[in-house]
Amino acid sequence: MKQQSELRTEQAVTLLLQTLTHNINDTGIILDEFEVTHDDAELCYSKPYNALVAGHFAMKEAIERINNQLNK
Repeated sequence: MKQQSELRTEQAVTLLLQTLTHNINDTGIILDEFEVTHDDAELCYSKPYNALVAGHFAMKEAIERINNQLNK
């Protein structure tokens, strides 16, 4: 039971990293498109854009924290 739990935890971490990486790639594309089609003022005042930026960088930070924990 203990070994199975450890294996499932490792698999979950791998899946989480894959999911976060995929989502970062997707949100990066969307942010790039928005930045190309909007001026700086529109970027500053767009709540959805700024929320996506916050989420994008939070996911990047989460990956860094996970990797740091795994590399200890």
